[in-house]
Amino acid sequence: MNPHRPRRPREDGAALRYLAQWRRHVQTVERLMRSQRYISTRCPCCDPGMVQDDARARLERLMRNGGRRAHRLRVAVEEIDQRFRDVTVEGGGPRASAWWERRVPRA
Repeated sequence: MNPHRPRRPREDGAALRYLAQWRRHVQTVERLMRSQRYISTRCPCCDPGMVQDDARARLERLMRNGGRRAHRLRVAVEEIDQRFRDVTVEGGGPRASAWWERRVPRA
């Protein structure tokens, strides 16, 4: 990259798409918890509070691959992860599952 011609930030990258999906999921869980009418069914097919997409898993793979942007991505994901941890609790599930798949919204 020529230092005299800096590139514009990407607007269509896969990482940004996955980050937006993960953020939307966390916002949905936060909204459910604020409404105080949420009752967890602990069913990933029926419960909007449970993780149903693999955006977070794909972000994890991108961060583990490293590269120039991995650190910035990790910082952005960690902020969203903390918000998710604040509104969820450990809900059991297989220990082989990722931590975000074992968490359920607080009852």
